[in-house]
Amino acid sequence: MDLAELATFTPVALDLAPPGGAVDWGDLAGLRFAEPFFDQTVERWAGGSAARLVRTDLAALEALDHAPSLDPAALIFHLSRCGSTLVSRLLAALPGALVIAEPRPVNTLLLANPAALDEEAAARLLRLVVRALGRRRFGDERHYVLKLSSWNVARLDLFRRAFPGAKLIWVQRAPLEILASVLAEPPAWSELRRAPLLAARLFAVPAEELAPLDAAPFCARVLAALLAAAHAAADDLLTVDYRELPEAVWTRLAPAIGVAPDAGDIARLREEARYYSKDPARRLFTGDRSERPALPEAFRALAEHRLEPLYRALEARRAAA
Repeated sequence: MDLAELATFTPVALDLAPPGGAVDWGDLAGLRFAEPFFDQTVERWAGGSAARLVRTDLAALEALDHAPSLDPAALIFHLSRCGSTLVSRLLAALPGALVIAEPRPVNTLLLANPAALDEEAAARLLRLVVRALGRRRFGDERHYVLKLSSWNVARLDLFRRAFPGAKLIWVQRAPLEILASVLAEPPAWSELRRAPLLAARLFAVPAEELAPLDAAPFCARVLAALLAAAHAAADDLLTVDYRELPEAVWTRLAPAIGVAPDAGDIARLREEARYYSKDPARRLFTGDRSERPALPEAFRALAEHRLEPLYRALEARRAAA
């Protein structure tokens, strides 16, 4: 296939293994990123009869960077189980918005061995990948938002280097509520307790500190690391708390990406907020059941000691802003 024909294709996977790395491209023409997560849209495409991958080297990303693309207006970082998926789903419902949520190619890049890419090369590759994900495939895309995986906040400086003009959004929630949720329904990152060296690299926590931890203390330590990363960048963040949702989407976040919702937009967003944000099907949201179980007292004390001070500091900045 001629390289020019890939100008409207989407990078669906990245391979950084030696010797040179590769990109897998898919022709998602005609498909909106309507699912809660990027990979779900890719899976929908992959189930079609015309689905096929085209593999190129990494140089294709730069060669195709001239194709009509958007730089992200905003990058969404978050603390896990805090309403960030609701935020991205509602922003995606705004006119002219393109929202890409937790794309696998970005995570693959961030998981790469630091010895393989210095910071300058990593920022350059990140910029090319994110812009390739932000192709203007329909022509009506005007506001691009990239919602990231929770652990990506530990690499916030890299994103800031790649996209210095993007608004940095931080979504958080009361730590005890998050802990109750992740312990009731463990997220994928909790499995990294069994891979302390990788966890140390992702969360910027010494491996020897993570290795002896059981599940609950591990989750608390990871959440503390994510909060600490956000706190270090607090002056640059537009912070949104779970308690402000969904109204903060149209009162604070939409204007931050250049959208002024009218009454019809807001009514549509209110209606969309009634549904469970992580389910591609329209299922009414009936509350976060996982926040109900009481936490053991010892664990509650640990969380209040490690997490609450950072959370309260970010909350104070949010309130002041």
